[in-house]
Amino acid sequence: MLLMEKMAHRQITGANYITSINGMVHPDRVLSEHDFLYMLEGDWEIMEDGSVYEMHRDDLLILGAGRHHYGEKLCNPGNRHMYFHVLPSPAEKSEKNGMEKMEPSTLFPCHTLLHCRHNPHIRMYFEEIISAFWSDSPEKLCRLSLLFNLLLCEIAELQAAAGDKGPSDPLVEEICRQIQSNPQRFYTAGEMAEAHFICARTLNNRFQKACLKTFYAYQMETKLEMVRYFLIHQPDAPLHEAAVNFGFYDEFHLSKAFKKHFKMSPSRYRKYHASCNVQTY
Repeated sequence: MLLMEKMAHRQITGANYITSINGMVHPDRVLSEHDFLYMLEGDWEIMEDGSVYEMHRDDLLILGAGRHHYGEKLCNPGNRHMYFHVLPSPAEKSEKNGMEKMEPSTLFPCHTLLHCRHNPHIRMYFEEIISAFWSDSPEKLCRLSLLFNLLLCEIAELQAAAGDKGPSDPLVEEICRQIQSNPQRFYTAGEMAEAHFICARTLNNRFQKACLKTFYAYQMETKLEMVRYFLIHQPDAPLHEAAVNFGFYDEFHLSKAFKKHFKMSPSRYRKYHASCNVQTY
C-alpha cells in the first residue's frame, strides 16, 4: 500500500501505450517515480518488494517510487497496457514525514492493485493523461497535473466504495448520470429499463441493491434536491420555472412532491432559508 497526496502539483515524466507481440518480462528496477500501469488486454505477473500481483484486464497497478519491482514470467503474447511515470510529491518521498506534516485530509493509503472494470473514469483519465503528455498544448503541464489529481479522486472513491458497500453497479451508475444530466425529463421505470435491455423489475431490484431505494424514489429525490438548490440560488424565479426545469407537470405537482419530501412548501422553504441567512452547499 502506498501513501498518496491529494491535490499536489504533479510532474508526469513519461507515458505511453505498449503492445507486447511475443510476451515480455517486467523490467527489474527501482525508479525514482511512481509507476502507474493499466492493463488493456491480457495478463501479467509483476512483483514489488517480494509481493506478487496478478494483473488482468482493467486492472491498475501502482508501483511506488524507491521500491524494487520486477517480473519473473512473460506476459501473454499480444498483451496491451498503458503506463505513465509521475514524480512523488515532497510528502510522498517520506511517508513518515508526510504523515506528520500534512493534513490528514490530503493523504490517503492507496492499494497497489485495483480492479477498475466498473469504474470507466479511471481508464478515461489514464488515456487523457497519455494524450496530454504527447500534446504540444501550452497548458500541457497544468493539464497533466489536474488530470492526475482527478485520477486520484476516482481511485480514492473506488476504494471507499469497495470498503463501504461492496462493488458498485455500472448500469445503475450510468442511469444515475443520465438522470442527473437530463433534469428536465422524468423517466418511467419501463422506458429506462427498455433502453437498457432489461425489465422494470430488474431495474428496480438493481437500484434497491445499489442505492437502497427504487428507481422512481432515486429519481424523485434527485430532482427535489435540484429544486431545493434552484429555490435557494434563484430566489426571484417563479415556481413554474422550477417545474419546467426539473420535469414536473406543473407547479402544483412540484409543490405537492416538495412538501411531502421536505415537510414544507417551496415558498415556505424559501422564506425559511432567507430568514436563517445560512449559505447552503
